[in-house]
Amino acid sequence: MGKKLKINKTKREIMQNWVTNHGAATFDLENRNIILHDGSLFSIEKEIKIKPKTRLVFGKLKEYVLNGKKHKSQDVKFITIKRKGRIIKEKVEYYRAYLWFEELNELISYFESMKKMLNKLGYKTKKD
Repeated sequence: MGKKLKINKTKREIMQNWVTNHGAATFDLENRNIILHDGSLFSIEKEIKIKPKTRLVFGKLKEYVLNGKKHKSQDVKFITIKRKGRIIKEKVEYYRAYLWFEELNELISYFESMKKMLNKLGYKTKKD
């Protein structure tokens, strides 16, 4: 991850000032998370679908040769669960985030501004 940085009063003030000027996000500095809220930069839609309940079954281990190297693999199957001859159904939640074409450039500059602020506070924003 990265080294733990001390969160002092000036860092919190810089963070709060940025949120006041830009809005739409809060920061969890202890866990190093950015929390984006629905409705400001994008819209989140939740849909509940009823689908057959399944379980995961692995097949037999198979060996094959690809580009001169030996590999091992297994078949993976999703089998529907039945009780008394009837398929059991379950509710599954699906989430979609909608971004608007007209707001894309503004969204990119928003994230670049957030990156500058986090880097200024001493947090790394890229993976090594």
